[in-house]
Amino acid sequence: MASSGSENVSTYWQNHQVLGQAGLTYIICQNQEGLVLIDQHAAHERVWFERIQRSFQKGIIIWQDLLFPIVVDLNQEKKEIVMTQKKRLLTCGLNIEEMGPQSLGIVSHADWIYQPQIPVLLDQLATEILDQGESFVFEKWQSEKFSSQACHKAIRAGQALSHEEMVTLLKEMDEFPLSSFCPHGRPVSVSYSFYELEKDFGRIVT
Repeated sequence: MASSGSENVSTYWQNHQVLGQAGLTYIICQNQEGLVLIDQHAAHERVWFERIQRSFQKGIIIWQDLLFPIVVDLNQEKKEIVMTQKKRLLTCGLNIEEMGPQSLGIVSHADWIYQPQIPVLLDQLATEILDQGESFVFEKWQSEKFSSQACHKAIRAGQALSHEEMVTLLKEMDEFPLSSFCPHGRPVSVSYSFYELEKDFGRIVT
């Protein structure tokens, strides 16, 4: 399934008719088969996760330059470990510089990175490498952090959405291969067929 801008863009989700929002959390839609409820946070989280993954895989990063570096204080051992990962962190959207014996500076970062979480991300990376060694740790850390950043960027449960915003989210879902789950394993949508509806209302007797 192609991403937006190519000739074979999917319109699966766009073909759903948006009826409204329930509980400020679920987008209510219908298609030919029945009703579909979309978890707005899980769906948008999946969109952001795929965007981040695509950005990383293609090496295309939209950088946000900082007027003043974000200073991260670590003990000397952890700081030195993080500095050994400087090139790899750059490919993940973090541009770091050494600022002192126990300090790093983030001079720019990818636009999808949630700034307040940066010190925690780097401390976790250093801690995991100390505990487990470098082998495979970075890849595991990277996958987990992509998921957490997608979560921070996503529309929240309990957030009111206009009809236009709901339609836009469905269009964004069509940018990527259809996935039934968010990065944390929760379902993006559930379906309720017209057959089930008519049966529950007694229009169909079995």
